[in-house]
Amino acid sequence: MADNNKIILKPNEELDIVELVKSKRRSLDLGMGPIGEKIFTVFRDNNIQLLNFDLELKNSSGLAAFYLEKKSTVTDLESYYIAINTSEPLDMQIFNACHEYYHHIDDNEKTLHLQRISEPDDDLTNAKANRFAAEFLLPTETLVTLVKKHNRGKTNLELWNENALLRLIVQVQIDFQVPYKMIVKRLSEIEAITTSLKGELLSINDRDSYSIYYKIGITINEYIFSKLNRATNKSGVDTEALNVILQNFDEETITVDSAIKDLEIFDKKLEDFGYDINVLEDDIDEIAELFGDDD
Repeated sequence: MADNNKIILKPNEELDIVELVKSKRRSLDLGMGPIGEKIFTVFRDNNIQLLNFDLELKNSSGLAAFYLEKKSTVTDLESYYIAINTSEPLDMQIFNACHEYYHHIDDNEKTLHLQRISEPDDDLTNAKANRFAAEFLLPTETLVTLVKKHNRGKTNLELWNENALLRLIVQVQIDFQVPYKMIVKRLSEIEAITTSLKGELLSINDRDSYSIYYKIGITINEYIFSKLNRATNKSGVDTEALNVILQNFDEETITVDSAIKDLEIFDKKLEDFGYDINVLEDDIDEIAELFGDDD
């Protein structure tokens, strides 16, 4: 989750993202409350297939996630994939998934987008994708209401001591299942904290098990807080994604070639599911002979 320091979204761009989030949440019947890891199920239910890959992040150019769009050469039907690097903590996986979701719904996007750990800080599209992910997971109106609820109807938290502020952030992280740094930036965006306080909070190593923040998190809800701060290290694909490919193949809406290439994305073969590829190729040759070969 790069900070995109060189990019400051214009007020109209921020408003567009807020309205886009409201529209998408409404169409997905999500309301304005917490989503967290339920987002993975939401994507599956809306024909976005999820891939998990466990790739060690050795430097800032490491691959955090990617979005892929494929169109069938036979039917022109499109397939959509969001792939998540599960060597990152779960809260970052959730954020990265929503970042890629922006690239899915952005009409100006290419069919392939790779998200690095440290994106170029002068990339407007990635700045918008980060802002969209933050807004989608923790909507402005929801955060403002939450802060006012804990602060006697006010949004300004400047008079709060650090421990009280950290407790609030921990509670938001646990309830909404989002990264610590994202929450800090969101609090700054709604002007609940000053720029200088934002800098102080961002300097905290929130994943250090000896830090005050981490200890508060473990105390409030050890199970969820620990889960959010751990990598899941999953590899592979949801069964549903494979079923879609095989069903399309069975219904002859994709070619043998397309099925093979699609399954290669998941490191699978048609033979793994009981298909005899040699027989299939013989069938194709027989049909070609029957109707004649134009070559």
